[in-house]
Amino acid sequence: MKPYYVVGHKNPDCDAIVSAIAYAALKRKLGIDAEARAQGTANPETLFLLKKYHFEQPPVIHTAKCSLAEIEKDTPVLARPDMTMKEALDLVITQKNRGMLVTDEEGHLEGVVSVSDLTRFWITSEENMVELMTHATLDNIIKVLDAKVFFRSDAFSPSGVVHAVPSLSDNPERFRGSIVILRNSPDIQRFVIENRAALIIICGEDWIDNVTLEKAKEKGVSVIRTPYSVLDCTKYIYQAPPIEVVTTRNVMSFNEKDMVDDVTKRLAKSRFRSYPVLDDEGRVKAAISRYHLFNYEKKRFILVDHNEESQSVNDLEFGEVAEIVDHHRMGGIETVNPINITERVIGSTATIITGMYRSHGIEPDHDMAGLLLGGVVNDTLCLKSPTTTDEDREAATYLSGIAGITPEALNEEMIGASMSILNKPYLELLYDDFKEFRIENTRVGIGQSPCKSKEEFFRIRDGFLAYMNEVIVSQHYDLLAFLFTDPAGTGSYMIYTGKKAWVMKEGFQNILDENGFAPGIMSRKKQILPVIIDTLNK
Repeated sequence: MKPYYVVGHKNPDCDAIVSAIAYAALKRKLGIDAEARAQGTANPETLFLLKKYHFEQPPVIHTAKCSLAEIEKDTPVLARPDMTMKEALDLVITQKNRGMLVTDEEGHLEGVVSVSDLTRFWITSEENMVELMTHATLDNIIKVLDAKVFFRSDAFSPSGVVHAVPSLSDNPERFRGSIVILRNSPDIQRFVIENRAALIIICGEDWIDNVTLEKAKEKGVSVIRTPYSVLDCTKYIYQAPPIEVVTTRNVMSFNEKDMVDDVTKRLAKSRFRSYPVLDDEGRVKAAISRYHLFNYEKKRFILVDHNEESQSVNDLEFGEVAEIVDHHRMGGIETVNPINITERVIGSTATIITGMYRSHGIEPDHDMAGLLLGGVVNDTLCLKSPTTTDEDREAATYLSGIAGITPEALNEEMIGASMSILNKPYLELLYDDFKEFRIENTRVGIGQSPCKSKEEFFRIRDGFLAYMNEVIVSQHYDLLAFLFTDPAGTGSYMIYTGKKAWVMKEGFQNILDENGFAPGIMSRKKQILPVIIDTLNK
C-alpha cells in the first residue's frame, strides 16, 4: 500500500513544514507508514530550523492525482527484434500479459507484437507465407528446428518457398532458392541440390553420405538435420522469421509521468488491451492496461495546519483524505468516508502534535523537540500572538527542556536567518505565507511576512502595492491584503486592494493609524479573517 502523505498548506510556513515532518515521524513510531510532504519550498527561517536540527526539507507534492509511475503496472514482456516467432510464442503464452514489447539493445521501444500477430500466418495466403519466409535467417531456422549443421553456405538467401517431401518427377525449376524438407533419401537430396535449393532439411536419420555433402558444398546449398518429423518441421519452420517482420510500429505509448486520468481518456479511443509505459528517454519501464487504470490505489493524505480545499493539494478529489490535524476555521473539505479530525483552538499545529507525542507516551528526541519548538514559536510570534494559549506556552516549556534552548533564543536565531523583505522578489514575498479564502461569493487572499523595521515597510510599500494590483487583475481576487508583522509583537503594517478593499477600510478604521500600522494586530486567523467575514455579512 502507498504511505500516508502528511502535508501542510500551500505556500507553507514553518508550522506547516514542522507539523508534517513531526506527525509523519510519530505515525512511523506507531507502526503506520507515513511520509512528510510539502506544497512548496520552505522559507529561510524554516530552512535554518531544519538544518539546525538535522532534518531534510520534505519533497514537494504538486497534485493528488497519480502518475503511471505511482500505480501498479505489469512487468513488461520484452523481446529483441531478431527473436524468432517460435521463441516469442513460447514466451508470451506463459505470461499474464499477452502482448510483447519489442525493444532495441538499450531498451528503447520499437513496437508491439501480440499473440494474434504471431499466429495469423497460420491462416494467411500462400503469397504472404512466402514473403514471411524470405526474412528467415539460417541461424533462426537452425534454432527453431534444433538442427545439426552439416554444411552452411555463406550465400544463404531463400526465396521464401518451402517444399516438403519432393519426388524426382517434380519440375526441377521449382526448387531454385527454396527450402526443402525431406527424409534421408540420397537420390532426392542430390536432385534438389543439383537444382540449387537454398537449404535442405533432413528429417530422420542423423547422417548424410559424403557424395551428397560434397555436391551441396559445390553448389552452395546449406544442409541441416532436425530431430523433428516432416510434419512437425513444416509446422515449426514458419515460426523461424524474426518478430520484427510482424511487429506493429508507431503504437500508442505513455510516459511514466503521465497522469492516470489523462491516460484513461486516451484509452477510451483505443482497442488494444495493453500499452507500453516509457521513461523520458523512450525506454520501456512497464505495461499498462485498463484494469490498472480502473483499480489503482489512490494517494492517501493527512492534512496538517489546514483543512480548506483551496489551501490543500491540487486535485484533492482524486486522492483520499484520511485525517486532519489543524487549528484554523473549518473550511468544508468533503470526504467519501468518515475520518479522524483533530481541530483545536490553539496557537500552533506543532503544539497539537507535541500533545500527541505525549499522549502516546513517546518523548521527542533532542532534534525533534527543537524542530517542534521552532514551529510553536514561529506560529505564535514567540508566544506573543493573540492566538497563543496556555497549552502553547506549556508545550514550549516542555520542548525547551528537551532541546536545551529557550523559546526566545530560538526565535532570535530564526529571525536572524530570515531574509529581509527588501531582498525578496514581489512574487516570493506575496506567496511566501499566503492563504486564500472563499467567503460566500468573495475570493480573498491574505499574505503575511515578518518586517524587521518600519523603514523596510516604507521602502517597499508603494512598489509592492502596485504589484498586488496586478495580481488582483490577473488572478481575479475580490480582496487582497498583506500584513507586514513586527517580530517583536507590537503589531502589523497593513496594505490592501481590490474591489472589496472597503471591507478592510471599514473593518479596521478604528485601529489603523495614518501610516497603515495596526497596533497589536498579528494574527491573520484570529484578528483579520473574522473581521473580514463579519464586515462582509453586515
